[in-house]
Amino acid sequence: MQIFTSREALINWAREVGRRNGFVVVIKMSAAPNRRNKKPRLTLGCERSGTYRDTRITKDGTSGKKLKQTGSKKCGCPFTLQGKVVGSNEEWMLHVVCGVHNHPAADFLEGHSFAGRLTKEETSVLVDMSKNMVRPKDILVTLKHKNELNVSTMKTIYNARQRHKVAERAGRS
Repeated sequence: MQIFTSREALINWAREVGRRNGFVVVIKMSAAPNRRNKKPRLTLGCERSGTYRDTRITKDGTSGKKLKQTGSKKCGCPFTLQGKVVGSNEEWMLHVVCGVHNHPAADFLEGHSFAGRLTKEETSVLVDMSKNMVRPKDILVTLKHKNELNVSTMKTIYNARQRHKVAERAGRS
């Protein structure tokens, strides 16, 4: 059990500890206070928790015979953390519901879609460097130098640059 000053501090701490240990921690459920005056809650879990739900439909409109074989990283991992507001001063308490994983830790988090996301600060650095005509390779090196836990790839850099260009063009019309 641990106390945090804000919801964001709790989430950032859990994700950082998970990253150091080779796991990716995601938000499984988040509940705002409702009419019954319950306090806000937050449930964090492993990115591999849950099971794969196939929603594809074949060309003839049925969901019977599959088009192709698919895979998923979901394996029903039971790892769960729960955060609750304590008192009236917006402090959050973290409680470990289940602290074990049913899969091995990743040696390298490169290629994990969630772990490779850029933060707002990293995105602003990327945009500034792109405007100054810095090569994507050098942008990635700079981001990794500033944050040793950054596991972004070149594809992440290219995608972020493209999203920014599209957003910029949308504002012109």
